[in-house]
Amino acid sequence: MIITKLTANNFFRFFGSYSFEFAHGKDKNVTVVRGDNGTGKTTLLNAFYWCLYGDVMEPLVIEKLLNELAEHKIAVGDTDDVFVEIFIEDKGHEYIIKRQRSYKNRDNTVVPFGDEEFNISQMDGNGNPIPVKDKQNFFDNFIPKNLRGFFFFDGERINRLAQVDGRDEIKKAILDILGLTKLERLKEFFENLKKDYNKELKQNSDREQQHLTEEYETLIAQRDKMQDKIDQFKDNLRIANQNLAETERYLETHNSENVKTQQKLRKSLEDSATALGKQIIEKTKIKNALVTKSFKNNLIVECFNYSYEYLESKRQRGELPSDIKVQFIDDLLHDHTCICGRCLDEGSTEYKAVEAKKAYAGCNELDDAYHRLTAYIKAQQGETATFFKRYHDINGEIFDLTSEKESNEKQAKEIGAALRKSDEEEIAQREALRDQLKNDILEYTLTIRQTENELADKENQIAQKEKQIKQAEFKGGQAEVIKKRLDLAFQLADMNEKIRTYFIEITRANLDSRIRDVFNTMKEKEYRFARLTSNFILEITNDLEDAEDNRILSTGEGQVASLSFIGSLVSYAREKMQDELMSDFSGGDFPIVMDSPFGNLTKGHKGNVAREIGNLASQVIVIVSDEQWSSVVEDNISPRVGAFYRMEDGSDEKQSVGEHTVVRRVK
Repeated sequence: MIITKLTANNFFRFFGSYSFEFAHGKDKNVTVVRGDNGTGKTTLLNAFYWCLYGDVMEPLVIEKLLNELAEHKIAVGDTDDVFVEIFIEDKGHEYIIKRQRSYKNRDNTVVPFGDEEFNISQMDGNGNPIPVKDKQNFFDNFIPKNLRGFFFFDGERINRLAQVDGRDEIKKAILDILGLTKLERLKEFFENLKKDYNKELKQNSDREQQHLTEEYETLIAQRDKMQDKIDQFKDNLRIANQNLAETERYLETHNSENVKTQQKLRKSLEDSATALGKQIIEKTKIKNALVTKSFKNNLIVECFNYSYEYLESKRQRGELPSDIKVQFIDDLLHDHTCICGRCLDEGSTEYKAVEAKKAYAGCNELDDAYHRLTAYIKAQQGETATFFKRYHDINGEIFDLTSEKESNEKQAKEIGAALRKSDEEEIAQREALRDQLKNDILEYTLTIRQTENELADKENQIAQKEKQIKQAEFKGGQAEVIKKRLDLAFQLADMNEKIRTYFIEITRANLDSRIRDVFNTMKEKEYRFARLTSNFILEITNDLEDAEDNRILSTGEGQVASLSFIGSLVSYAREKMQDELMSDFSGGDFPIVMDSPFGNLTKGHKGNVAREIGNLASQVIVIVSDEQWSSVVEDNISPRVGAFYRMEDGSDEKQSVGEHTVVRRVK
């Protein structure tokens, strides 16, 4: 799938009609759209969203779809249109996707006019458009709505994938990209089937058996209630995070330079505090491991010293390790000849003298044990000597990290307190809202984790109850028939879950390998590597032995890890194009459209990402701010750039009437 062109007319900041033709050559597959903050970068990303899916992302709102200047110019009684057209090539066919909304000036009030129009056309051999009737199926074979966030995204926000809370999103993406929706529907079907058969079984059983089915029914109801609670709180969490992001964007882009600067400083302080918190956790783990492994040796160091002194005295007397062995003496006595050549007749004085040496002779096992024990004691004495130094060193590091973290948190709170006292009411309200949202997010997160733990326990209880039902005998003709049906439903549900789990794990392992490869091309530190854990967490680890900062992610590393995941997902989808195994979504060769991919990256990461960004997909469209554009980005990305656009504010006299963007092609 290649996006060849996008035309936007009167869409938010685009006054009039502007077109973008996107590069898609083998070597020149990157299009760069550059502009300063506030000149329409987010508008372009939303043009894709609105045209394809009919909605927009924050901070834009659908109610303000029509460009302000265009709205101002509509005369009473006249109409004007907002539309976005996207031209696509896929598997030898050309398509045009167009979404349009008309507006009319009625008595000096501009309002939507008529219904929103949405059309998909396929071009025939003569270049004539033929309407596509099954629009839903069309998108299921291109980019379904539930996958759009992995192909059209804000680069500064995708680092959420490299967080524990991102695992659900990653796992769902794997399910969708693998096309396991049918297995998901089967899972729901079997759950309902088990409920129905259990209900019938209860109605056709005696009192004792009814009690068993009622307990199962109660457990199922409790589980479903817990799952509903988790889903609701996850929705609440998602909305709260969105509102928090919108509130912080408001502060970051405020007209007041002081407010803007304070918010950026606070964000930096909070990000630093979060990173420091992760380091404190890791250092604490190292300290605990040191105590668990070595502190016990300090408690029994006197025993070590006593044992070593005892063995050393034996060594000095020549008793350990022994110079002669029992077997050697037995051989002399058996041959009746001493090593000096003298005859050793049994019962003679010489014979008894040699035989008496057996009391001091050693054996291989004893000597080996001596060597191992003394070596172990010396090693433990060495560890004991350095234990307290290592322990205090780690404690000192934790103290320094904690002090720095507390200092950052204190400064961030002081900024918040100052903003809450702002003379501008809107600033004070936004800051109060931010505080409330942060508290809500913490509460929702804790509730979700607690309920998930309770849900896991409930699932175990249900499994045990199902086992009891399988083993129970239900007497009576009708009850026996229903019991067999329920047993079959249990078996089929188990089989479906095993198949589902198997395919998910294969895909996870496949993606894990790809993520490592992609991350290796973009990482800044040679010893870092990325992986997708069995719990679907994107994780950065070290390949250094005994590395102490394992799994500590900077914001930039999280973003690079997330880009690696998306690039791996795109390549996996490309391979799946011909694979229709149990798939409603058979994959494809998809483009990536990303806004602000360099925002949180260090100079080294910027260069690496810019160099490799063209390898993430067959076609890449990058929307970047002037602030993020630098020589290191330009030098590394230029070899892959086939089209370059510049977005700027329109003329000043018209800006006062309605903000709008001017687009010009540079390359």
